[in-house]
Amino acid sequence: MFKNHHRFGHRVVQTAAMVGALAGLAWGSQTVAHASTLAVPDISEWQGRLSAGEVAGLKNQVSFVINRRQYGAGYQDLYATNNTNLYVRYGVPFGEYDYARFHDAASARQEAQDFYARSNKHANFYVLDFEENDVTSGSTNAAVRAWADEMRSLTTKHLVFYSYQSFATTYANSARQAFDAQWIANYSSTPTIPFALWQYTDHNYLSALGQYTDNSRVATSVHPVSWWADSAALALTHAPATSSVTTPPANTNVNPTVAAPSTSGTGATFTGYPVGAYAELHKHATRYTDGKAIPVSRRQRLYKITKVSGQKLYLKTLHHWVWARDVTGYWGGSHQSFKLTHKLNLYRNASLTRRTGGYYVAGDTVHGSLVKSPNGRAYRIKTKLGYLTANVRYSNLA
Repeated sequence: MFKNHHRFGHRVVQTAAMVGALAGLAWGSQTVAHASTLAVPDISEWQGRLSAGEVAGLKNQVSFVINRRQYGAGYQDLYATNNTNLYVRYGVPFGEYDYARFHDAASARQEAQDFYARSNKHANFYVLDFEENDVTSGSTNAAVRAWADEMRSLTTKHLVFYSYQSFATTYANSARQAFDAQWIANYSSTPTIPFALWQYTDHNYLSALGQYTDNSRVATSVHPVSWWADSAALALTHAPATSSVTTPPANTNVNPTVAAPSTSGTGATFTGYPVGAYAELHKHATRYTDGKAIPVSRRQRLYKITKVSGQKLYLKTLHHWVWARDVTGYWGGSHQSFKLTHKLNLYRNASLTRRTGGYYVAGDTVHGSLVKSPNGRAYRIKTKLGYLTANVRYSNLA
């Protein structure tokens, strides 16, 4: 999620500084009490396709997880199915969220239907992430209320409203009251509106994942941790299928490794990775396509893709075919223009750990040079405003 911003110029925004110790802060009549110091991370495709080992490690580091399922009705999170199946398998409580992109009450109801149909039914609760105003017909409050009403007709589980404080009060001040809980982002200070969950930072390190995530804390005076994370709500006896790949709903952008065949673009196939791009071989990649073991020393390195055949990629200097699911593809080269197919945040550093507060949205064309990340395992688009990922999933060459 992207929070606490105000647009100016070309969608460049500013966020406030992060806060430190938070326990005991209060406002008005509501005191923030914390029953647990465990993390409550926001997980989406930005954190990647989680492995069994990573999720097993999360179990002792989080109170619960909130996982993105979709970015509006037209885009399903690349790894939502894989990640939520693993939460179920390892007993990690979780909820799922829909990043709202609806433009009126009717499309809000449809978006809710798509969200619920795609969701993992072991989720403890469902969240509407409403932080961008795309409503072009009717009021924003009516659209948000329509989403909530539709979800009420589909499930009896808790419904949660998410936004940053100023946006919540401006665009959903009445509709947010229809939810069972409010999850409010404010990185500069304690929210001054009622909340049950407070997202206070976007820079909390989780050793199980080896990366930073957004993090929240529970206001136990409103709802106890068990309200969000009651393990009894997880039907662990009904294990998910071995395969994490499911047939996506119509008109959904999905992981390129399972997408429908495409003949567009020079050298591109249904893997979505074009010849000439670069690929980082994942640390969890253990076998080449011929079944031979991949040495640990060859993993987590960047290789050029020289051939593409179905789900297989041939990597230069590695001299082997690997499965597309075992790599992350990046544009490489010197200076290019890119048309974005997804909203991308801007960062101050090539490691993509410090956000500037700005972002571009799908459809924007950006110009910049391609540089390697400090660890040499990825490429970034260096623009005059900051750094973006050069992951081929999120842009096309303009």
